[in-house]
Amino acid sequence: MFEEYFDDKLNNIDMLTKVYTREVIFGFIDYLITKNIPFDLCILDVDNFKYVNDGHGHQTGDRALYEIAQRMTAILGDRGVVGRYGGDEFIMVTPYIVEYDDVWQVWHEMNDCTRKLRSHDLNDLHMTVTMGCARFPLDSTNIDGLFELADKALYRGKMKGRNCFIIYLKEKHANINLQTERDKIVSSTSIYSMVYNKLTKDDIKSGIAETINYVGSFFMIDHLCISFECDLYFDYYHPICKFRDFKALPSDVMEMGVNPHTGIFYKNNINDNRNKAITDALVEQGISSTFWIEIKAHDHFYGYLRADVCSNPSGRIWQNLDIDVLASFSHILALELYYRNKNINEL
Repeated sequence: MFEEYFDDKLNNIDMLTKVYTREVIFGFIDYLITKNIPFDLCILDVDNFKYVNDGHGHQTGDRALYEIAQRMTAILGDRGVVGRYGGDEFIMVTPYIVEYDDVWQVWHEMNDCTRKLRSHDLNDLHMTVTMGCARFPLDSTNIDGLFELADKALYRGKMKGRNCFIIYLKEKHANINLQTERDKIVSSTSIYSMVYNKLTKDDIKSGIAETINYVGSFFMIDHLCISFECDLYFDYYHPICKFRDFKALPSDVMEMGVNPHTGIFYKNNINDNRNKAITDALVEQGISSTFWIEIKAHDHFYGYLRADVCSNPSGRIWQNLDIDVLASFSHILALELYYRNKNINEL
């Protein structure tokens, strides 16, 4: 495809991954815009790649990037081209594929195939990717605008839990504010104080409601609530979550799931769970990934803080920050309830 552009670019290949360099891909995008040829631009980011390098060594990380790049190239075939953006980020461009259903099909196939990538050469290292896409000329008519919108979609995918793809839609993603590295540090630090300040208000009921909404919105969780006995309290639903029929899980199911030392249970994807009772209870509610933690202080049990994901069939990769903030939420709340001598169902 587009031999007239790539014929003299065959030597411009990234040495590590054997896909096109950043300069070639940027030039190709400029070429398509100049010719007014519609296309979809996709930025792909390897999930948690830092932990691959730190935990398995840089040689393993380099090999993983090579295998992922080759997998992407094979999946796209003659539908598009792949280039290395830098580090663990790649760019894919698919000329003439711009209808939403067609774009969805391509990146669904890409996400599904990369998610199943396990390499015996890499000790069965399991890796996933997150992708953000924007279309020319539908979403933007210039390269800077396209990258900004694809970045917004990618950011939404990361906050949604990674291991997914997001196609930019103005009505859903226009108001996303991209964070700088400094912003990320500040927001990840301030969220702890925000949780503490809200939960220690005189009016604990409004404080819990505000915290549930703040944390659920910050992490883009489909459903966040407190589960106590046979009821759910303080439900938060993400605005674009279509499923609203959540209900309490059986207490014995939740109890059997939690780690006795941490009081935590979570699954990135419930298909990886071997406990049939837990899996069946989650599948019944359309939940693909879940997290719950005991709300407990001084041997007094007040229920579970529970987070569910149903909009991403691949589940959610729970990050350290997600887990730490939810754990802080449950611990602070448990202490507040204990010292105020209150139960959730009495608020």
